[in-house]
Amino acid sequence: MRADLSRRSVLAATAMTVPLVAAGCKGVGGLGTRPKAAPDVAVLDHAIATEQALIARYHAALAGSPGLAGTLGPLLAQHREHLARLTSMLIAPATPRATPRPSASATAGAAPPPRAATLAALEAAETDAARSLVRRLALAPPALAQLLASIAASEASHALLLRTHEAGG
Repeated sequence: MRADLSRRSVLAATAMTVPLVAAGCKGVGGLGTRPKAAPDVAVLDHAIATEQALIARYHAALAGSPGLAGTLGPLLAQHREHLARLTSMLIAPATPRATPRPSASATAGAAPPPRAATLAALEAAETDAARSLVRRLALAPPALAQLLASIAASEASHALLLRTHEAGG
């Protein structure tokens, strides 16, 4: 009789294990639909994407106008710091998105954009980024709101600096 109970136990355990193994094979999707992100997570994701886009714009501007490195280099470094601070707030480490770089064929033979046009485009991007972050402050918890406000102020000061260089250049 003891052998019969143990065989039943093994069969019961197997019957319960098969669905768990099957769900494990499907990964996280086997557990059901992913829950909707909280509003503060969406705000953080947006801020990270904004910084990544600004970094890409600065890389493109520097590739097209290397003579602006003295002006744009420090601002680019600040955007990298912003991105590092924002990604440090993520629970799971962020997967860095590739920063688009202009290809050699895209820039070969093309005249570099005028200094004023490059600076004006970056100024507009900085202003848009600052405004976008300020609009999202109400959705963020206090610690994130404080960081976003600080980054928005920095980006507004970048826009002013770029405007000053544009007028002087």
